[in-house]
Amino acid sequence: MATLDLTGIYKQFGSVTAVHDVNFQVQDGEFMCILGPSGCGKSTLLRMVAGFEMPTSGDIRIDSESVTALSANRRPTAMVFQKYTLWPHMKVSENIAFGLQLRRLPRAVIEQKVKESLALVSLSGYEDRYPAQLSGGQQQRVALARALVLEPKILLLDEPFSSLDAILRVRLREELRRIQRRLKITAIFVTHDQEEALTLADRIAVMNAGHIEQLAAPSEIYASPSSLFVADFIGAMNLIPGTVSGGRLMLGALPVDAPAGLSDGPVTVAIRPEDLVVLDAPQASAWSMTVEQISDLGYYRRAILEMPGMQSLKIFLPKALEAQERGTLHVYARRYLVYRDGNAPQEVVRGLPVSAA
Repeated sequence: MATLDLTGIYKQFGSVTAVHDVNFQVQDGEFMCILGPSGCGKSTLLRMVAGFEMPTSGDIRIDSESVTALSANRRPTAMVFQKYTLWPHMKVSENIAFGLQLRRLPRAVIEQKVKESLALVSLSGYEDRYPAQLSGGQQQRVALARALVLEPKILLLDEPFSSLDAILRVRLREELRRIQRRLKITAIFVTHDQEEALTLADRIAVMNAGHIEQLAAPSEIYASPSSLFVADFIGAMNLIPGTVSGGRLMLGALPVDAPAGLSDGPVTVAIRPEDLVVLDAPQASAWSMTVEQISDLGYYRRAILEMPGMQSLKIFLPKALEAQERGTLHVYARRYLVYRDGNAPQEVVRGLPVSAA
């Protein structure tokens, strides 16, 4: 177990700044996810922690000791890559033992550690198989065992499940979280998959264009995204342009409650689909909208609603609710966030009307 401190980390490739002034600390035993779109700098940041890339400036500390100048093989870290990078000519046991052999440990110690690491990833009995004889999920477990057998202070994972099918990804991330909690190892997991980050992380660092946009617990990031980028990137969100004039907030031709003290000018209103409630009858506080599309997603339905003068909205419908395409629904926004000019959002929470479906 260990702590990790990143202070003023910059990384430039020629004239391109891939990572810009990143500062955060990962606590002892914490599972941190770095989340962001392709090209945002998240893998570059992880590779700097691992020692495969050197920062242009800044300091990396593990347990308060600077490792910035150390090569990858001298850092107390181990990395699991997106591609399994197993030696195809080596058996599973030989792949896992390779790093221990470089450390010149006794053969009996190596055999015992390999056995324990295979049991940890539920692959006991696979010692004599070759990588080509394993499924993709099993190969990734071997890659994880190869990293864990080195007993690193910090485990680094660079989108390790992105090449696997959806069901296997879910299964392996649950197993990874179980292993991490059992070992109480500090872990940093890079992903572009928001569901993966929300499921795994103690905290999430959302990256955009080399910057950390928000660093917080998953529940906080989902409920109160600090920027429009985070609001749009995490979960389903309706982003609606609006205008404030004389204390009134207008979404197209529709007035809605405005946060107190909001000055005149353009704003963006963000509404989660689950914060849109269907009413039994039209009300002054509700929007009457046409159902353009309904998608049945098993345990719930997702609908796209439209109304003249306003952009389409996504909403989640309970299975029991009667709704058909081209029909009308009366929709009430019970909670939304109002964003302006990159400032922190202002929240509006409204009580439910009497007739909510």
